[in-house]
Amino acid sequence: MKIFDATKSLALIVKRKPLKSKKVTQDVMEFVEFKKKCKPSIYAREIREELLVNNICTYDNVPSVSTVNRVVKNDLGMSYKKLTKIPQETGRVNLDDLVVRYLAKMMEFTPQQMHFFDESSVLTTSGNRAYGHSDFGTSAIETQEFASNSTWTVNVCCGFFGINYYNILNGASNAMEMVNFFDRALEERNELGNPMFARGDVIVMDNCGFHHQHQGERILHYLLDQHGVTLVFQPPYSPQYNVTECVFQIMKRRLQYNSAMVENFLELAVVDALDFPASFMSGFFRLCGYV
Repeated sequence: MKIFDATKSLALIVKRKPLKSKKVTQDVMEFVEFKKKCKPSIYAREIREELLVNNICTYDNVPSVSTVNRVVKNDLGMSYKKLTKIPQETGRVNLDDLVVRYLAKMMEFTPQQMHFFDESSVLTTSGNRAYGHSDFGTSAIETQEFASNSTWTVNVCCGFFGINYYNILNGASNAMEMVNFFDRALEERNELGNPMFARGDVIVMDNCGFHHQHQGERILHYLLDQHGVTLVFQPPYSPQYNVTECVFQIMKRRLQYNSAMVENFLELAVVDALDFPASFMSGFFRLCGYV
């Protein structure tokens, strides 16, 4: 018969403090914390290399990769989680005035007059790190410069009654592709035979670099003026005001569930992913604050 050992049971409940390596000095701990605060996705082996480069440790006393990982988890109390990446430029621009002006401009139009345009990359491979460490209970946020490794690009313009027009490019988009997109889109007709983009409507897009390319933006303004359509740019770094982002969320979720078709018939998979009830759009407009 087993005898209940209260002392042993109690020992199991009490969390033991990690045994610190002699190589983990206060300077090492502070350096590890500093590197993880600056760049949550940095690997332990990279921190180990920088300990040597910055002469904080020598080859004789530099902690191992596993020791660095233990410091991050046990001593610094950081957990591993999905990264939230924000553009570096967001800290340099005061967006309040731009947002107020944008919302005031959009109040000149009804939701039925609004059309939103955006591009989305469909990636086959990505070298971007998606996870990193941060303190328990906090998000892992890391700044990054814009980078793209897209193989296909989906351009979509949508309105209150559904998707107005879309196309799929083999490769990245550019100013000329944007102009070609609207050259075709402006000729589209709805189910009643009326122009998809009526006079008095507005097209909203973000501040992607080539949207402001001199020749491209000038030609686009000319095309839209011919149809009596206004062009408005969102405030920088404000995807929450672009309804097309909601469309892309559904599209990407469906592509994830249909990976076999994406691998073999990507264009058909995108067409299928964008085939959803037009009634969804009113909910998207409400989510973005236009209804």
